[in-house]
Amino acid sequence: MTPTIDYPDGLLLVLPVPFKQTIDGHLLIEEQASNGIDQWADFFSNVTVIAPTFGDTGQDSKSGGTIVWREAARLRHHDTITLVPLPMAYHLSAFAANFASGRRTLLDHINRNRYLQFAIGGLIGDWAAFGASLAHSRRRLYSIHTDRVEHEVLLQVTRGASPLRRLKAQVIGRLMRAYHRSVIRGCSLGLWHGNDCYLAYSPWSRENHLIHDIHLKPEDAISPTDLAAKLYSATETPLRIAYAGRLDPMKAPLQWLRALAQARDLGVDFEAVWLGDGPLNEEFHALIDQLRLRTRIRAPGFVDRSTLLDELRRAHLFVFTHITPESPRCLLEALVAAAPIIGYDNPFARDLCANGYGGGAFVPIGDHQALGEEIASLAADRTLLQQLILQASENGKRFNDQAVFEERSQLIRKYS
Repeated sequence: MTPTIDYPDGLLLVLPVPFKQTIDGHLLIEEQASNGIDQWADFFSNVTVIAPTFGDTGQDSKSGGTIVWREAARLRHHDTITLVPLPMAYHLSAFAANFASGRRTLLDHINRNRYLQFAIGGLIGDWAAFGASLAHSRRRLYSIHTDRVEHEVLLQVTRGASPLRRLKAQVIGRLMRAYHRSVIRGCSLGLWHGNDCYLAYSPWSRENHLIHDIHLKPEDAISPTDLAAKLYSATETPLRIAYAGRLDPMKAPLQWLRALAQARDLGVDFEAVWLGDGPLNEEFHALIDQLRLRTRIRAPGFVDRSTLLDELRRAHLFVFTHITPESPRCLLEALVAAAPIIGYDNPFARDLCANGYGGGAFVPIGDHQALGEEIASLAADRTLLQQLILQASENGKRFNDQAVFEERSQLIRKYS
């Protein structure tokens, strides 16, 4: 028997992106997640968000990255949004200690809301996957959303690790795959961010849609004046190259540097910037010096959203070296800024430029030498470079938060 729904137009979101509880009791939300929550509240009369929660202890900076927090009180729809913090429980002992209370919390809000969406992404302590399994056991319709093939990512990032760590990753990866397969098979709607996820997960779900998750506004698209300036500057040297993302093994920043060194050795005059921090920061800067690239590459670390977009609008190329099956938003942001995406071939990137859109060029994953050669080829053919910039500009016009959240909301109403 279906329980009484307190919110007949209510949406429950269970997210992996954490909240943060300050010492004085304020609840903070990661900046882009807060924008997404507000976007959902544009289309549902009530939105409940459950997420794991950091204490005010610096946990959020241990990985080497920087999280920008926003006060919950600043949400545009704070009066129709309910935020429900759950403990961080990614270790078995923490999950066991919080299992009963977490289960009660999830079931309470599953019962109260008409629409359910779970953003899965882990194994132990993944409240979203656990919530999906609870919804399935109650015969509720629900949607699943994800932006990475997590079990494959785990194997990729441990490829060069010790045998013991690789074995552990293989065991966890198999368990995670089976767990996710189970909750996806039970969902009424799969929302797969990018073609990597769509290809991996769609065989397990009966209703699948490829979506794009972005938090840029329509007005963030490159202006006609900036586009004209970029096209003019593309006829000159040096070539301007950018990347925005974490200095993380998934992004292969050391291969990025080797690709740029290859381009330099082929005679390309360029200036490049990597925007972002991460655990490979020390190795990244050491390799810059080893490859004698210090005068050509800036690495300012974390920058704010405005600075990032300004850099992308200036860039002639957005060069990436992603080695895992994920769907990073930075490629969408580059297209919005009319920066052609040039990098390692993968289904997500290829799909973005398919169906006549263009605005990109790709080489085999892991072949940094071929990537350097592709950069050199475009540096030598500035007419083709201008064509790619124009294609990227047109391609990027279809990506903004208003459009993508409206589409997803309509799909949830139809299939959930």
